[in-house]
Amino acid sequence: MRVFIRFLVIISCCFAVGCGGGSGNTEQSNGYTNGGSIAKSPLARDTSPLVTDTELASLVSANTAFALKLFPLLDSTADNNTFFSPYSITQAFALLAPGARGATLSEIEQIIFWSLPQVSRDVAFNKLDLLLAAKTTGATLPNGLQAPKLNNANAVWGQKDFSIQPAYLDTLAVNYGAGLHLVDFISATESSRQTINSWVEGETNNRIQELIPQGGVTGATRLVLSNAIWFKGNWSSRFSTYNTKNQAFTNRDGSTTSIPFMRQQFSVPYVRTSGCQAVDIPYAGDNLSMLVIMPDSGTFDTFLTSLTPVALADITAQLSNKMVDFSMPKFSFTTATNVDPILRSLGMNDTFSPGLADFSGIDGNRDLFVAAVFHKAFIAVDEEGTEAAAATAIGVGITSIPVINLTLNIDHPFVFLIRDRQTGLILFMGKVVLL
Repeated sequence: MRVFIRFLVIISCCFAVGCGGGSGNTEQSNGYTNGGSIAKSPLARDTSPLVTDTELASLVSANTAFALKLFPLLDSTADNNTFFSPYSITQAFALLAPGARGATLSEIEQIIFWSLPQVSRDVAFNKLDLLLAAKTTGATLPNGLQAPKLNNANAVWGQKDFSIQPAYLDTLAVNYGAGLHLVDFISATESSRQTINSWVEGETNNRIQELIPQGGVTGATRLVLSNAIWFKGNWSSRFSTYNTKNQAFTNRDGSTTSIPFMRQQFSVPYVRTSGCQAVDIPYAGDNLSMLVIMPDSGTFDTFLTSLTPVALADITAQLSNKMVDFSMPKFSFTTATNVDPILRSLGMNDTFSPGLADFSGIDGNRDLFVAAVFHKAFIAVDEEGTEAAAATAIGVGITSIPVINLTLNIDHPFVFLIRDRQTGLILFMGKVVLL
């Protein structure tokens, strides 16, 4: 039995500003293959950042709190499947935050639950990325399986001749490995949009198409920040297509659907706790896993409202190895969400308001504001594996025969998380309520 998981996440942030201001003291070199040049800091990325365990835990905790706060708000009807990457969204704002000042920075930090000072936070993001990269090299393991692969790439796209503060470019280079790809939003708006979308498609194995829609960038756009995550991994214990059989899945609305279920018997971390059952399915190498949580039948909505960081930590703390006869449905879906209305509802107001937003750390002026945030995601799970992609855009406008202990059949609405077991970092999160 063989499963491939591919999670691909792109975050694009668009900022529109006036063309004046700033020293423009940047180094330019040929870079992006689509023909642009790159404005970048002369500083190299720090590949040995000094971060304490406490600082790293603080960043992971913030990501978890943000994920669980945002998750139930992504589907206003509660009837739709949902899939997104909280880590990708927080990284997008991590690219933006070094340019924020005053109340604008404070509200971003509050909504995303950041408590670390700006400099420490940037260094911690760098460290977290490097830790994940070390675990996901794709190398062949002693058992013959291939370790997961994870690629986390950052790119920033800016209007040519647009002045950026050198300190901002330094932060992008040292902690995020990013430079500024120069495009022409003013005279070649559509070409610039297509250039960025082509980068997104390439980084997501063509699963995310048209991340930035028609009109998503305009002649007033001056900056787009993008982050791409691609993940591919084998299950540590593979599924077999011979065990796949049709079973009934009970949807959230009470209707049933006959769909193929994958099945295997294996030793896996499991818990039956108050209100739910959970199983933590490892990928090859056992560093990353998919945590599947199935609330008791008829309690899904109540469970979501009670899924806090403390509740999630309680579930994972109680996991222990059991021999489980496990079955899970095949599924695939795509979601697209405008995240900015949700962020506004959570209190991120100045960030989206011309005249109130303060991103003077980017260009030295007070003429930047976030215009829109887009998020798009794809996931498919079958015997061959799982493939997933996600994208976010933030627009800123001017202005052996085992003894089976138990049976777990994921036959009604459930939540799933792709996470790093060591740190607890949630890379991706979703729910399945309709098949």
